[in-house]
Amino acid sequence: MSPATLRRLIGDKRGVAAVEFALTLPIMITALLGTVEITNLVKSYGKTVSAAQTVADLTAQSSSLTSTQMDSIRTAAQRVLDPLVSNAGNLGLDVVSVGFDAAGTPSQLWRYQWGAVSGAPSLAGAKGLGAAGESVIMVRLSYVCVPVLHHLVPSKTFTEMSYTRPRLVRKIALNGVGG
Repeated sequence: MSPATLRRLIGDKRGVAAVEFALTLPIMITALLGTVEITNLVKSYGKTVSAAQTVADLTAQSSSLTSTQMDSIRTAAQRVLDPLVSNAGNLGLDVVSVGFDAAGTPSQLWRYQWGAVSGAPSLAGAKGLGAAGESVIMVRLSYVCVPVLHHLVPSKTFTEMSYTRPRLVRKIALNGVGG
């Protein structure tokens, strides 16, 4: 290349915007996708909290329940999670009625489980929440949030606990047990 051609190219500014755009585009795409993922996580966490509270609230409104009614309450939790995917593979629901003896020691009266539930419930969180002859509804809801970029970002599991007292009776029965 001749020196005259080089001087002409050095002064040429026609491709600067394209080069700047090409350098900033990956950063802008990363920021956009990161915002989408963070929004998805925040929405999933909020819906998990709401679903756990809904299950506890709906369970506490009855004087006795059947497995069919508990299935309907579970469906209500799934509707709270909509439009997120909520099936037995990524949603776990564990509802326990916890009764208290004269010493205030918690014990399990009945339990309803559905989906991806792991381990036995710890009644330690219910300690001190009720007096002798009373009960508390304890709900543990787990939701596995699958990111939009599931090939790049790992799944996140949210677990929420919710406690509530029965509204109509001191102890709610499930299928005639524990009331």
